[in-house]
Amino acid sequence: MRNRFLFVYVFCLSTCLTACDKFLETTPKDFLSPENYYNTEDDIVNALGAVYVTLGSNYTYGRYMVIDGAMDDLGYWNQTEVNLIDRLSGWNYTAAQPQIAMMWQRLYEGIERANVLLENIDDAEMSDAASERYRGEAIFLRAYYHYLLADLWGDVPMRLTSNQAVTDVNIEPTPALAVIEHSAADIEEVIGKGMLQAAAAYPHSSRVTITVAQGILARIYLKMAGEPFKIQGMYEKALHWASLVKSSGQHSLNPDYDRIFINHSQDLYDTQYRESMWEAEFNGNSTTDPGKSDKYSWVGVTNGIICYDPSDALGYSYGYIRTRLKLWDLFEAADKRKSRSIASYRYNTTDNTKYNERLTTFSSVAERCSAKWRREEETLKPKDKNFNATNFPILRYSDVLLMIAEAENELNGPTATALNAINEVRQRAGVKSYSTASGPDVITISGKDDLREAVRDERARELCWEGIRRHDLIRWGIFEEAMQQAAAEPFIAANVGNGRTANASQRTIMAAIAGKMSEKYRLYPVPQKELNLNNKMRQNRFW
Repeated sequence: MRNRFLFVYVFCLSTCLTACDKFLETTPKDFLSPENYYNTEDDIVNALGAVYVTLGSNYTYGRYMVIDGAMDDLGYWNQTEVNLIDRLSGWNYTAAQPQIAMMWQRLYEGIERANVLLENIDDAEMSDAASERYRGEAIFLRAYYHYLLADLWGDVPMRLTSNQAVTDVNIEPTPALAVIEHSAADIEEVIGKGMLQAAAAYPHSSRVTITVAQGILARIYLKMAGEPFKIQGMYEKALHWASLVKSSGQHSLNPDYDRIFINHSQDLYDTQYRESMWEAEFNGNSTTDPGKSDKYSWVGVTNGIICYDPSDALGYSYGYIRTRLKLWDLFEAADKRKSRSIASYRYNTTDNTKYNERLTTFSSVAERCSAKWRREEETLKPKDKNFNATNFPILRYSDVLLMIAEAENELNGPTATALNAINEVRQRAGVKSYSTASGPDVITISGKDDLREAVRDERARELCWEGIRRHDLIRWGIFEEAMQQAAAEPFIAANVGNGRTANASQRTIMAAIAGKMSEKYRLYPVPQKELNLNNKMRQNRFW
């Protein structure tokens, strides 16, 4: 948003190659060779900004990777199946799906840009301290993009050097576990060498910091502890790195849960609590900043409260993402997060003279939209129908606390460490704490299995709509089971009518997509474009 660091495009990077593309479409006048470009610290800052740009694409954190492609058992896409043929949210996609190809391409573009930067950074004149800091961020981002690729696709080509020719496309895929292990090792090395700054060094949440790297390591090690890898010792590592975030004192929970998401929509950075530890940053819309291709956000446009009023007072939202009964039932009435996560109102969409009319009546729970990001709270004007500048949280401190609770419980059961971590999140929400004791003011936990389910439910309540749940279900080994339960849920007798699922059409929509979920959908198909170019690449199982 305000930070120019993230949005400078350099001509030399427009010629970068990806593992799935062979483009070199710029004319010679647009080309600056590395020898002519990487001369000053400003050149390096601009090049590093281009590495970060991968985060700010609607194919990654602006939409497809974390909204359409992250549907889970807590919500559903409110369109009939026939209207979802060309959408990731419909799970009808094939290897030719363009959004999947573009996610793959954007991540490899980020990797390529990081490699080019790392190979040329020593040519620029700057202090050793600055050089090491920029190098550390580039190494981290390259590792993180590799991790995302392995998490989403499994075995993928690992690129640790830049492409040297347009024909440099035939690369053997590296096993997913090896890719993730290499990513974790790179991030640990960056931290160990002191190559990153503390969160307090920045007046925003857009840069990679020491605690961001530690928190992401905890996430990676939890992935390795779960399905399909189940590597011994990973819960210990996850707990170690998450605990370092907590002990740093750099982050705490914002007592106002709503404010976290309002800040994302209003170009505001919380430097008091720094709960939103790392954000994908977006700048402008197609009216205020035209011509930026896919570098806009759809957050709140696709997954906001439905509104057909395009005025600056409100802002158009398709309101596609609706609530499943599971999420509604998980929240206690007193939970402060409920009305932020699940819409308590909607706008008139049937009378075009009253599109700005707020309504509080619902035919069912399943009519309620996801509501964390709301277009009426945006401050960027004029508003655009399809694009905005709302940031997306990649890592929040509450997630770190819940990772501590999960890892500690898996290792040692419901200890004080585990209970204190989850209860810190619950106390902010205004609900009862968990305890191994009994009493009217607590919810009693009877053992490890009990707390395991409590942590999983708490992650759903706290982090719903943030693109994390599907990955959690997969690593817990319950993805297919959870989705089949979601498909059956609308037809359970107790859930029919009574303000829950109101009509047969709605129940059919809720069940149709979830019912398709099988082991096949744990991974995306390798893009057909990559298979056509890379003779050594293999398609994923079932695809």
